[in-house]
Amino acid sequence: MEGWSRPKGALIAVLAGLLFTAAGGVALAGSSSTTLPNGAMLTVSIDSPLTSTEYVIPAGAATRSVTVNGSASVGLGEPDATFIYVIDGSGSTAGGGGTGCAPILQCEQQFVVALNTAADNDGSVDEVGVAVFGTGSVTADMSPDAGDQPLTDPGAGPGNVATVVNSTTSAGGVGQFTARSAGGGNTNFTAGLQAALTLVNASTNGTNIVIFLSDGGSNLGGAGFATAVSNLAAAGAVVQSIAIGNNTSCTTGTDGTLQAMADGTGGTCRNVPDPGTLPDIIPDLISSSLDSLTISVDGGAATPITTVPALPQPGAVSVPYTTTVSGLGPGDHEICVTATGSDAAGSESVTRCETIHVFSLSLAPTGIFNELGTPGQTHTVTAMLAGPNTVASSNVGRTIQFSVVSGPNAGKSGTVLTGAGGVASFTYTATQGLAGLGTDVIEACFTARTPAGETVCVRVTKIWRDTTPPDATCVPTTNPSGKNVPPAGNNPASGQNPDGFYELTAVDAVDPNPRITLRDSGSSAVFGPFLNGTKIKLTQAPGATPSQKPGPGVIDWHITIKGDGLMFATDASGNVAGPISCNVPPPPK
Repeated sequence: MEGWSRPKGALIAVLAGLLFTAAGGVALAGSSSTTLPNGAMLTVSIDSPLTSTEYVIPAGAATRSVTVNGSASVGLGEPDATFIYVIDGSGSTAGGGGTGCAPILQCEQQFVVALNTAADNDGSVDEVGVAVFGTGSVTADMSPDAGDQPLTDPGAGPGNVATVVNSTTSAGGVGQFTARSAGGGNTNFTAGLQAALTLVNASTNGTNIVIFLSDGGSNLGGAGFATAVSNLAAAGAVVQSIAIGNNTSCTTGTDGTLQAMADGTGGTCRNVPDPGTLPDIIPDLISSSLDSLTISVDGGAATPITTVPALPQPGAVSVPYTTTVSGLGPGDHEICVTATGSDAAGSESVTRCETIHVFSLSLAPTGIFNELGTPGQTHTVTAMLAGPNTVASSNVGRTIQFSVVSGPNAGKSGTVLTGAGGVASFTYTATQGLAGLGTDVIEACFTARTPAGETVCVRVTKIWRDTTPPDATCVPTTNPSGKNVPPAGNNPASGQNPDGFYELTAVDAVDPNPRITLRDSGSSAVFGPFLNGTKIKLTQAPGATPSQKPGPGVIDWHITIKGDGLMFATDASGNVAGPISCNVPPPPK
C-alpha cells in the first residue's frame, strides 16, 4: 500500500475506543468488567488474594498486612465486535485529494486498510465487512472462497480485507472478490445505511460499529433516510460518520446528513477538511484511557494505587499493580479494587471485590508457677483461635497442634479441634522428681487452609518448682542391739533422749535424697551429710573436742559434741528444714 502510514503502536492506542467486547463477555477468574460509553471493555482483576484465602496474624501482633496484586485494562478482551466500513464511491471521489493521498477514494482506501490492520493486530475485532455506496449500494464479498461471505476476520487472507477495500470504485462498486456496482452518479446516504444494516444483521457479535465515510452531501434517497437510521439504531449499531474534504460538512445534504445518522445511533460526526489527515481524528473520536486505580477495605475510604507505568494510560492497555493493605485484625475482610476509565463520551468505573479470612491465635496462661511433688499433677493450656465464624471459614472445628518444645516435659504433645468460640485446651501430666523441675515452653500452632497455608505458633511457659523443705525428724532410736529404745524416764532432767540414740530422717516430695547435716551448737563443727535413716549415738561433752567415729551395732555413727545437736535437711532446690533439736545430757535435757 502506498500513501500515508501511521505507527502500529499509535494506531492500536487510537483503536482502544473502537476495539472492545460486549459487557456480557467472559471475565477472567478474579476479574470484573464493564464498558465505556464507546463500548471499550474496562476490566479490573484481583489475582491475589482470592475470596476464601486464609491468613494468620503473626505471633505477638494485633494485625497484619496483605499484599494485593492484579491488573486493570481498557480496550482489551475477547473479540466481540464487528466493524462495518462504509465507503463513499460516488463520482466525486474520483477527484480531489489530500496530504499524501489522491484522489479522495484513495484517501478512504488507505485509511480503512490501516484501520483494519491495527484492529487485527490488537485482537479485539472479531469480524469486518465492507459496503460501497453511490447512487445505490453494494456489500462486498470478503473472501475468494465459493459463495458470498459478507463478513470476515480482519486478518483473513492474507490481505483479503485490503484486496476488497482497494478494489472499490468511484462508480459505487467493488471489484473483489465478486465484482458489483450500484452506480456512482449520486450520493445516496440511505443506500449506504441500508447496506450497513445488511452487514449488521449478518454479524455474530454483540457490538457493531459502522464507520461511514463521505466527501459530499446527500442528493438522493431522502424518503427512506430516517427509517434507515432508526433501523440501525434498533439493531444496536453505532454510526461514526466522517465528512471528508473542504467541500462538505456534517450537515451538508438534501437527503439526510452525516450528523443526523450519528445522532440517531449514538455516534459522532467529525469534519476532516484534509482527507490526508483522516487518521488524526480517530483519537478524538473514540479513544479510551485507563485513568485510575483505587483500593478500599471493608467499605472504607478508597486509596489510590500507584502503578508502573503511572496512570492515566491511553488504551488499548493493561497495567499490573501491587499494593499492600495493613491493619487487618481477626475476621472477614472485603478488599475492593476499582478501575476508572474514560473516552470522549464520558467515564465509567468497575470494581472487583474479594473476601479474605484472617485468624489470630492466643495461648494462656503463661508464666504460671506450680509446686512439684504430687504424682498425677497436670497442667492445662487453652488456645483461642480468633477469626471469622462463617460458613466459608470457621474458627470452630479447626486443628490446633500443641507440644512442649523444651523443659522437663519436652516431647509431650497433642492435637485438639477448636470448639465454640474457637477454644481448644491441652492437658499433660507433669514429670515428677528432680527431672520434673524447670520451665516448660509450651507451643500451640495453627495452619490456615489452602491456598495460603500460613502457620502461626504462640508460646507460653510453665514453671515447675520446689519451695517446700523436706519433712525432717530427729527421733530416738534403738540401742546398738537394735532391740530397745531407751526410755527417757520420768525425770524431767533426763532430757529428750538421755542415752543419745537418734535416727535422722528427711523425706522430700521431689528430692529422693535430701542432704542431712548435724551442727554442734557449742562449736563450729558440722557433721554429715548423712543419708535418710542414719542412726547415731550423740554424746554431749562440753570439754571435749567434737568428733565422729563409727558407732556400735546398728548405730552408724558415734558423734561427740560440746553443745546440743542441731539437725538440718536440705533438698536439691535449697529448701532447708531445721534446725531440729537432738538433745542429750548434760542440760539442756
